[in-house]
Amino acid sequence: MRGAALALALVAAAGLASCGDDAATDPATTVPGGFDAVIALEFTDGDLDGGSRQEQLSIGDKAQITVSGDVGDEIHVHGYDLYVRDGEAEIVFDAIIPGTFEVELENSGRLLLRMTVS
Repeated sequence: MRGAALALALVAAAGLASCGDDAATDPATTVPGGFDAVIALEFTDGDLDGGSRQEQLSIGDKAQITVSGDVGDEIHVHGYDLYVRDGEAEIVFDAIIPGTFEVELENSGRLLLRMTVS
């Protein structure tokens, strides 16, 4: 009798553990590294490959901005006040502030992207 009760308790616990928001654990809805969004900024000869663009994030997303190539300037994520000095780096943050924010080269003021969090 004790064995049957224990087996039933284990089955119930396993069932409860599998309940919840499948999207949060579904590998198809996240990108490698467990991020909800990865924004790659790649530079060649000081210019952003592909030019400036718009990016959309959802409130609560775990985001990563990767910077590679020869930037030659500091990158600033406005609204979140995050900076990357010249060189290859990554910025990791939780998108918890709603709005539209510019990501720019700080010294030259050149727009890289507009990031909307909603």
